Amino acid sequence: MDYEKKINVLSLFDGMSCGQIALERAGIKVDNYFASEVKKHAIKVTQNNYPNTKQIGDVKKVKSINLPKIDLLIGGSPCQDFSIARTGLKGKIGERLGVEGKKSSLFNEYVRLFKESKPKYFLLENVKMKKEHENYISNIMGVKPILINSIDFSFQKRTRLYWTNIPINKYEPKNINFQDFKSTNYEYCKKFKVNKTPSRIKMWEEKCPNVTNSKHVNCLTVKQDRWNNSGLIEFEDFCRYLTTEELEAAQTVPIGYTSSVSKNQSENLLGDGWTVDVIAHIFKNINK
Repeated sequence: MDYEKKINVLSLFDGMSCGQIALERAGIKVDNYFASEVKKHAIKVTQNNYPNTKQIGDVKKVKSINLPKIDLLIGGSPCQDFSIARTGLKGKIGERLGVEGKKSSLFNEYVRLFKESKPKYFLLENVKMKKEHENYISNIMGVKPILINSIDFSFQKRTRLYWTNIPINKYEPKNINFQDFKSTNYEYCKKFKVNKTPSRIKMWEEKCPNVTNSKHVNCLTVKQDRWNNSGLIEFEDFCRYLTTEELEAAQTVPIGYTSSVSKNQSENLLGDGWTVDVIAHIFKNINK
């Protein structure tokens, strides 16, 4: 493929289009970017930053025959039924039904469009999972996954599996320190204050200092598990969650990228998103 050629991209479960940021950061020119997404806040953020994105709706209704030749297929299907991590406020282990689960069964839609579109390149991302689920996906995709922890590109501990036919270059960890990105503006940080209610005093005191002076933060999650969402910070006279800017920096998206939605909506989208610099590193060998 000519290095200067613009490519057609089909992004499934596009979210807020982290893939599009990564392509831009990797210097890959895009002709058409087709995004399959149904969440309105994710679409709003995408269109605010990339107004030329072609939103094509529910993945179940996407047909390859209605699209031009796809050069790159990307996506990270919902992971809840694959994840080996504890979920929920009470730390309950999920059933982990894999592709049989209601949400992670959307992986089958990725496979369907992979077979229909026959892209030159593909990238599939998901969480670290039981070996039987991992092998099942590998057998279908024809490649074994590469395990990458975002900590090598960010200050966030986030282990993910990447199935791709794009050659991935070796890299040196960047050793990025969270303290260099920590918000210090009092009025801004106050917007993320944790209310110290009687029922939460013990948890407030136990968890608040856990990343205050740390070099790294824990993996971002969606808002329903906010006590464990990367950690809490002791800040002057109160305890706070990570700010929107800190969460954006953890995922290496541009600061202000999610400014078109509320802080809770932003937190959800960032928790579901990709660590952009990891994806950009993978994309560097497209067209070469």
